[in-house]
Amino acid sequence: MVVAVVLAGSVELCASTPTPTPTPKLTIKTERTLAPGITYREYRTNGRRPSLVHVVAVNRTVAGNAIRVVKAMNHALSREPLVPMADRYEVINGDAVMAMVNANFWAAVRNNPIGPCVVDGEVVEMTPHKQWSSAFFDARNRLLIDTFRLQGSVTIGTARLPIASTNRRSDSTGVVVYNQYGGKTVPFITPEQLEWLWQQSASERRTMGDDSTEQDVTEADLRAEMARAHLEQNREHPMVKIQVRYLRFPSVNRTTPCRVLAVDTGIVSTPLRGAVISLPRSALAGLVPEAGDTVFLEFKTNIHDHLHFMNAISGTPRLVRNGVSGHEAAREGVTGKRFIRQHLARTALGCDETGETIYLVAVEPSRKDRSAYGATLADLAAIMEALGAHDAMNLDGGGSTGMVVENRHAFFDEAVETRPVSVGLAVVRLHHVLRAHQYSK
Repeated sequence: MVVAVVLAGSVELCASTPTPTPTPKLTIKTERTLAPGITYREYRTNGRRPSLVHVVAVNRTVAGNAIRVVKAMNHALSREPLVPMADRYEVINGDAVMAMVNANFWAAVRNNPIGPCVVDGEVVEMTPHKQWSSAFFDARNRLLIDTFRLQGSVTIGTARLPIASTNRRSDSTGVVVYNQYGGKTVPFITPEQLEWLWQQSASERRTMGDDSTEQDVTEADLRAEMARAHLEQNREHPMVKIQVRYLRFPSVNRTTPCRVLAVDTGIVSTPLRGAVISLPRSALAGLVPEAGDTVFLEFKTNIHDHLHFMNAISGTPRLVRNGVSGHEAAREGVTGKRFIRQHLARTALGCDETGETIYLVAVEPSRKDRSAYGATLADLAAIMEALGAHDAMNLDGGGSTGMVVENRHAFFDEAVETRPVSVGLAVVRLHHVLRAHQYSK
């Protein structure tokens, strides 16, 4: 599901909190254990319009179980179908992906995730959207759902400069940090790549239909976004670019010391295990660092800032708060009656009251051959409550909805070409646990 962030027009909001939908009865159709503490189930709900619901429940306290955020093609502006995304993650990291669902909504043309996105301590996207919810995971995979905001700073000598954004530049005055998700060089995007992004977005605009949270994206909107992307690239060239290497693994709410490798302008390469700090020369006030100097990067959350967060995604709206179901679309500035009220394919994330069990959920699209329907937001909130979620939120859904279980689609035929998505949320078994298990046989 794409979000038309290029649109600035007003949209209709729900005037009041929706009436909670009665808790549905869930009948198990399929059940199997994927790994210790990880279970997959397919349910069918009761009622006049039953839904087919796929659920992966993971006990995060079982050794080797982990939640990971995966960025499509390891790039902030790329998208990728879930199956190749999961396969690529396994090859690169050695961990076994037990299940994966789509996560963040994404923006037209450039495909950047909407709302905060953090992958293994590195901030892919820090800009919030409206009052949308985010899910942050700490180093122990504990899940917190709240209205998170990220703020960043870079300290050079005695100067502490605010970070305006990550992996993309919006103006010619701010500090931008490009990490591995910003590409191999800064700037990264070429005119040819922008044209390819345009063609992809223009093609998909015809198939988005009713699953968008915003107004439909017009061709004029796409062209306006392309013009902005071109402008951003032109602004980046004259900036001072400080290439740095992390001196310890980064995480949110923890300062990361970095060694300066080089300072240059124009096009520079992104260091391995490092970043490029891009800023106008005027911001340095004469304090240009030299190779070998140490600078400090820091990203902090507005709440729960005592926790070190390693992964984060964003979505909308919240579905369950403190055990009480009821979507919060109006509160979060969600638009469009179709998105709220139509029976669509949906994706959700939640956890139980203890915080030990995390639920990844996907509701199939309407299927006449199985007498099944998608879900409204109210339906989805009720489903999450019935599963045992104490807190839950909606993720990207509609045509983007998908779930991969053990490298296969849970409900799509393998021949179906699924929509590429910006971010995946994965349940993995860490490779050191897998190796220990193999040696014990």
